[in-house]
Amino acid sequence: MKNKSLIPNPSPKEKGTAAKILTSKIFFRKFILVVTIIFSVMECSAQTNTQDVIYLKDGSIYRGQISGTTTDGSIKLLTFGNNLVVLNKLQIDSMKQETVKGKNFSAMNIKSKGYFNVTNVGLLAGSNGAGALFETVNGYRFNHFLEVGGGTGIEYTNVVLLPVYLSVRSDLLKGKSTPFIHADCGYNFYVGSRNNYYYPYYGDLSLQKYIYRGGLNASAGVGIKINTRSDFAFMISWAYKFEHWSYDYDYLDNHTHYDYNYQRMVLKLGLEF
Repeated sequence: MKNKSLIPNPSPKEKGTAAKILTSKIFFRKFILVVTIIFSVMECSAQTNTQDVIYLKDGSIYRGQISGTTTDGSIKLLTFGNNLVVLNKLQIDSMKQETVKGKNFSAMNIKSKGYFNVTNVGLLAGSNGAGALFETVNGYRFNHFLEVGGGTGIEYTNVVLLPVYLSVRSDLLKGKSTPFIHADCGYNFYVGSRNNYYYPYYGDLSLQKYIYRGGLNASAGVGIKINTRSDFAFMISWAYKFEHWSYDYDYLDNHTHYDYNYQRMVLKLGLEF
């Protein structure tokens, strides 16, 4: 008689847990790979140059090469792509030269105040399955270290949710590349589902009632922002996200309430204008 293995076969729950752990590990490794590639490209292009920096009284910063002045003393600044910007001398607070890295001079206009827009696409992964999201945030930038705005978007996993939230963001450094942090908090509106979360009682379907509700959504994360030579920046970020939704099922005198809490990690790629 053949000896049977003393190691028991894993249960379906254990298999599911192992698969989720493996998915999270693969997701994390891909994130590390993307970040490594970005820093490698930045390092390969490193070379010392200088550029002119002009600070305006409204907080705006212009970078490029001064090409001359006008008859009234205004400054002509040549930015990336040979774009010529004329800055009124009355609006200029100060000027200086700084050392930069890159094969060509980096003419960046880093806006320190005013309207901003952040648009992201992302991947969701966690104990409640994988999915995708699209989001956009519009708001006001008070200075280099504080942005406040309102956001919305769409999230698709086993359910479709429409979040509306307040977003607070902060760049930690000034310059071409900077780490940043963000925190979001708001409400999820339930849109629909691709799964059946209920097992209806047999009987008259017209007597069955479903009431779907959204719930809290909150997230916090860190990322890297790379300012370009135009008025936008590339961003990559990694965040933790919590979401809640629920529904009630009624049939005659039977009432059942279901709650769902999602805890997932999010990898985002985006642009800021």
